[in-house]
Formats: sequence, structure tokens, C-alpha cells
Amino acid sequence: MPIARPEYGPSLKDVAGPRVAAMRRPARWAVYASPLIVALIVGVVLLIRATPLTQAVVRGPLTFNTRYDSRIARVAAGPGELLHLRTKSGPGRGEEHLVFRDAGPPPTRPEPAGGPISQLALRMIPLVDDMRAKLTGFQIRSAGRVKIGRDYGGWLVRYQFRRKVATKPTEPARTFFGVRVLLLPDLAGTTERVLDMSLQSQRSQVVGNITEAGGNGPMRTPFYGVAFGTEKP
Repeated sequence: MPIARPEYGPSLKDVAGPRVAAMRRPARWAVYASPLIVALIVGVVLLIRATPLTQAVVRGPLTFNTRYDSRIARVAAGPGELLHLRTKSGPGRGEEHLVFRDAGPPPTRPEPAGGPISQLALRMIPLVDDMRAKLTGFQIRSAGRVKIGRDYGGWLVRYQFRRKVATKPTEPARTFFGVRVLLLPDLAGTTERVLDMSLQSQRSQVVGNITEAGGNGPMRTPFYGVAFGTEKP
């Protein structure tokens, strides 16, 4: 007896049943197992999303916060740094560092568009010059405006360079992808100081190309989950 009423046409069982029965046994078992595989993938995604997050709050002239999970360690901040996060070793992951700095007061010159974001491009120039002088094989790959969350805008530069991995000093230098962002609330007349975000990611299975730096792996949450003030985004 058909499952669907005649006016609704044949059911999926009526259409697919004979085709599945005609398959070879391995293919048939693969079809039967596909719902279980999908359920397993969904379960893994939900488990990852349920991973407890640690909130890091930095207070001072520039107050901000971000969150990270157990795959990341908060390490001692270096000279000029406000917060330094580093990935722990793990399957398919390479060395990654995310550093936050104070880039000074917001631009004060008004813009026709009503916001200070484009002026951050001028403030990025000396930062790029400094990276070019210090990093081997430095190459800019792209630059332009970036939107982080609903309320923040900034100027972004993506670049690549070569460096030896800290844990493998005897091995040849590896390719790293970098993302440098100067970030502000995207509001005219903002009084927040400019947040300087610098991410450097070793090319790996998790970060296979420059577009995945900051958008894939453990660093995605602290990079895109940053917020001015002490409240979680």
C-alpha cells in the first residue's frame, strides 16, 4: 500500500526503493548508512559549539574582550602587547599567534561617509612598512575594509611570509599567512581607541590558504568574537 495519497504522487520509498534494491550490496549499505553519517557529523558540530569558552577581558585606556576555547592558550604579553593568544599543538594544526595592541586614538577628521574607517588605511602604512622590514619574504596579498560582527569596521591587510616554527628550529622556514586589522566601532564620532589585531598562522591542514587565516580553526572565535568593552559580543 503506498504511503502517500494518490494526488500527491509516489512516495520516496516507492521511487527509490527499486533502485536501492538493484544496487550492489556495498553501495546499498552505503545508502543505508548515510543518515547515520549525517547524524554523526551534526553531533560533532554541536559538540564543538558546546565547548566551554574562556573570556579574556583587557581593561585600560583601550578596554576590550574576546573568547577562546581549550585549543588555545593565553601566553604572556610581550612589549607593546595587550593580549597574546597561541594555538596548542593538535591534529592538522600549525603554529598560530593572535596579538592585540593599542593603535592609538580614533581618527578625528570627519568623512563624507560618516565614519572614520577609511582613514585607518593611512594608519596601516607604517605598520606594513615595519612588517616588511622584519619578516622574510613579506608579500601583501590583499587589503581593504572589513566588517567584524554587526557594529565594528576596520581596515585589513592580508599578507604572507616565511619563518621557522618555534617548536622546530632545525627545520627549514615555513610559509605563514598574516592578517592585520585596525578596528573601531563603525560609528561617526566614536571615542574608542583603535584596536590593532595581528594574526599569524602557519600553513597547515587547518589553514591551507590565506583566506582561511582567521576564518578556520581555533582562531576563528577570538578573531571574529572580539568586542569593545567588557560585555560578551
